[in-house]
Amino acid sequence: MNIPTGLEMDATNHTMLVNRVLSSIKQQRPDLSEHVSHMSGSPAVGVKLELSRDRSIMFAWVRDKSVVQWMIATPDQTLTPLRSGETVDDIASRLIEAFDRFAD
Repeated sequence: MNIPTGLEMDATNHTMLVNRVLSSIKQQRPDLSEHVSHMSGSPAVGVKLELSRDRSIMFAWVRDKSVVQWMIATPDQTLTPLRSGETVDDIASRLIEAFDRFAD
């Protein structure tokens, strides 16, 4: 049996978090199911909520200067890091709030 490396464990944990956030969004707001999707591959892994006019809300593991962390990105080019102690449902709620704020 192979023991996963730290990077493999990080990738697995990131994928699990993304899946849980995606599920929470769909549970809280089933009407957004057609707007929400996985972001996968390079450069980021995360959740994407599609808006009109080629805009989106994203939750992704990103680099901001010298810091790499989970962030929420909005069409106004704001990157917001997670707050300490946020749950999956909290993250999903923040993404839904951002979607509602930027939806046409």
